[in-house]
Amino acid sequence: MDNKKRGFGSFGNNKANTAKQSFTKTKTFNANAKTNESQTQHKKPRPNDDNNDDDFDDTMDEDMDFMSQEMPDEDMDALDENFSAPESSETHTRWCRPKRGDVDPDADAIVFQQIDIDSYIGPIRPGMPGPADGVAPIMRMFGITETGVSIMCHIHGFAPYFYIPAPNGFTKDNCSPFMEKLNKHVLQDMRGNSDNIENAVLAVELVQKQSIYGYRGYVKIPFVKITMCLPRLIAPAARILSNNSAFSTDGIQSYESNIDFDIRFMVDTRVVGCNWVELPAGAYTIRPAEQMDSRCQLEVDIAYNKFKSYEPEGQWSRIAPFRVLSFDIECAGRKGIFPEPEMDPVIQIANYVIRQGERDPFIKVIFTLKDCAPIVGHEVKSFDDEKKLLNAWADFVRECDPDLMTGY
Repeated sequence: MDNKKRGFGSFGNNKANTAKQSFTKTKTFNANAKTNESQTQHKKPRPNDDNNDDDFDDTMDEDMDFMSQEMPDEDMDALDENFSAPESSETHTRWCRPKRGDVDPDADAIVFQQIDIDSYIGPIRPGMPGPADGVAPIMRMFGITETGVSIMCHIHGFAPYFYIPAPNGFTKDNCSPFMEKLNKHVLQDMRGNSDNIENAVLAVELVQKQSIYGYRGYVKIPFVKITMCLPRLIAPAARILSNNSAFSTDGIQSYESNIDFDIRFMVDTRVVGCNWVELPAGAYTIRPAEQMDSRCQLEVDIAYNKFKSYEPEGQWSRIAPFRVLSFDIECAGRKGIFPEPEMDPVIQIANYVIRQGERDPFIKVIFTLKDCAPIVGHEVKSFDDEKKLLNAWADFVRECDPDLMTGY
């Protein structure tokens, strides 16, 4: 597998400093040791395209016979049936992220490279900008610091908006009545109001903008900027203005009502893909562990107009030490049939984890069903049934906490 292929996504891990816990049979190969016949008797080369069908069938029959054999009890003595994903424990020091260290939000700035941005609808957080009550859209930014610490940043106060051309004679004095009228129609148009929204329209402003429809030179004309409380309310508001005779007999054309909310945020705050972001000291708050929503080592809250976004130039063109997990899953197969989970068990999952900027993987581990001969320079973890194998691999992924994952 090519370790250099990269995709984007990030989830973190919040781990306490607890004792390591062994949970599977692990073997590390000594290159100077001799491999005995019993360790290799079941290790068969894969049939290539030149083998005939009879050889392939024989190979698969033998493989299935091997997987049905019982593993010696002593090989699984270390397995704890109640062992769960390492939410708050470290089972392998080499797999875990570095400790985050103490962070003083009043004195320390946090600088990280963001690799993913999305948004969600959440409650208003005290001390953050936004509506006075109810729910609001909150941006969510995932990233990695220069020391490899994972972070999730909740960004508050950015609201969706769109424009309409200002009607003839429209002045600033008309903004408030227009907002109340539109808010009433939007609330009436809602089929349900589970969020108990009272102020669907947050603001109406008169601004000067330039239309790209037709050629008008560089002349700016008056527009009405309409800010909504939720992204999903922009479409009905634009439809009401276009079709409802209470606002215009000819309908009002909307501008920029179909721009994705996340893209709107990135454009307005000058955030570009995978750039570096700084949270200045005194501008953010750290969430306590009981309020964290993710597995990131650090979660913070900040206003949308308080963080700094750097263009990817000069020192800000470097890349954080992202953890890249490359994995390959192999299943027992049947002739001419693509593996099915009900019939064909997973027999091995091979994993390489490399830190961006380093030459060699720092984790090389393979999870296998039943026993397996040692592999030079790799950890081999063997399990007596598929469920234990898959659970252990899930534990591994959560604990090594990859930022990027690649596979076939």
